[in-house]
Amino acid sequence: MGETDYYALYYDLLYSHRDVKAETDFLEKMFREHSAIPVRSVLDVGCGTGIHSFELARRGYSVLGVDVSREMVEKAREKSRGLQNASFVQADIRSFSAGRRFDAAIAMYGVMSYFVDDDDLLSALKAIRAHLNTGGLFVFDTWNLVGVQEKRLYYETPSARFRRSGSMLAIKEETWRLDLHNQAALLEITWSVIDLPQSKIDVFTHRINIRLFSPREIKHYLREAGFEVRAMFEDYACKPFTELSPEVVVVARAL
Repeated sequence: MGETDYYALYYDLLYSHRDVKAETDFLEKMFREHSAIPVRSVLDVGCGTGIHSFELARRGYSVLGVDVSREMVEKAREKSRGLQNASFVQADIRSFSAGRRFDAAIAMYGVMSYFVDDDDLLSALKAIRAHLNTGGLFVFDTWNLVGVQEKRLYYETPSARFRRSGSMLAIKEETWRLDLHNQAALLEITWSVIDLPQSKIDVFTHRINIRLFSPREIKHYLREAGFEVRAMFEDYACKPFTELSPEVVVVARAL
């Protein structure tokens, strides 16, 4: 038996602080305001356990979730039993072919930041474009280089945060190591997940290399892949994006 993938096992708990319904409201608003075609089908890139896939499916969209993690996809499939319009596949988006096109694609919670290599990033963007109908949208969020640089002390100071869902408690200890010369960062996150009734604790560390983007770079790579940027926000509440925003939500249209 393989080693337990605790990140997949506790994924829903670790993101329980996110307002998935409000984020999906944002997606629907973008579909209405920026898509050149009606949106009925959505490709969820880096879907995790499917938290946005399920919310979109409940609202009537046909959704295909793709994730490189077998454990994430297995959990998403378990949760999707009885839901007819959501399906999941384990694949690397750079080489994936669904055999059909979609009206929109999403990549939530920093998925595009994982492509630190230029060629990998462009391959991923081109693959997403190849899965979209012309005029469809691609919505994703990532990190803004200047915004992170301006808050370097904040990000490089170790921090602790708490998540609670029912009888489960998660403690998140996070440290960033910035490499601004290479527009990158290493995130080291240690989670302590406590099952209160069982007095059980699982401790695991999640290390992620991420890319920090400039707005100009985002626009360049999207243009190279066959997109145009329609809008940029700081968050899913439509807060205007500025140079000092640490994060950016990008709305792009397939040309």
